[in-house]
Amino acid sequence: MALKLLLLFAMAWPGLLSQAAESAPSPASVARASVASQERLIWAGAPYAPMVIREGSLRGRGYVDRMLAEVLQPSLPQFSHETLHVSPMRLDRELRESDQAVCSAAFSRTPLRMTRYAFTAAIFRFLPVGVVMRRDHVLAPPRRPQPLSLQALLDRGMRLGLVGYRAHGGAVDLMLGAHAAQVQRFVLNTSNQSVLAMLARSHAMDATLVYEFELSYFKALQPELGEQLGWWPLEELDESQLSYIACSANPAGRRAVLTIDRLLAQPGVRDRLQSLYEQWLDEGSRRRLKELRQRMGPLFWRDPKD
Repeated sequence: MALKLLLLFAMAWPGLLSQAAESAPSPASVARASVASQERLIWAGAPYAPMVIREGSLRGRGYVDRMLAEVLQPSLPQFSHETLHVSPMRLDRELRESDQAVCSAAFSRTPLRMTRYAFTAAIFRFLPVGVVMRRDHVLAPPRRPQPLSLQALLDRGMRLGLVGYRAHGGAVDLMLGAHAAQVQRFVLNTSNQSVLAMLARSHAMDATLVYEFELSYFKALQPELGEQLGWWPLEELDESQLSYIACSANPAGRRAVLTIDRLLAQPGVRDRLQSLYEQWLDEGSRRRLKELRQRMGPLFWRDPKD
């Protein structure tokens, strides 16, 4: 009897194996199921070079490009990542109106933005904007790097062309609001480079507010126009500011913030993000941040008001 059962089992064994193979999930289906189980995370941003570079030999080599591609996305495998380049106005809508997790890297916090978006911990510390004028402008100092008072420039009737709805720093943004008639905002996908080109051509403005490395990038692309412009620091701004990731304030966005904060707490992550930003600075600017980090110690990536 035992021998008969053994023979029956042996005869049935190939069929059992075939059925098991047919019922087992294929590697492709396992991969699809894994992707389907991941939460979607959309990285949205306005393509302001050289933060994000969308054309030319340096395409994809902006510091925000590299923060996403080399650090943030590979270190967050629990999400299915997408990248979305949008205008500044659409960026606000994406962050505010989406029911999914939408995040944007390299955002400054303001009281208004903190009511609209969910913010991560700081991701890097950066040097603030300065004022750019034509070197032959009557209000342009003959030498650099003499700090200028924005309030004094506005009081003398200076007309400013600004990059979208960029936050420059509390005191400066209040001044700009108080002199709204002297301010024109350009909401374009390439606003920072376009504004510099218009300024160099004396197009309806006396000055703009941009980061020094934005002017350096413009000079590299358009040296004849760029050499006509100079950059000066502003007295009203702190010597450095903090940059964050802003996410949609819905449940999915807040889950993304918590996950990103856990990543930022890991050793070396912020150091890498900081270095990607600093690669776009000149030697003097990198030295200033290095000295500041030595002076501030563990507070370098923290807002003392938090």
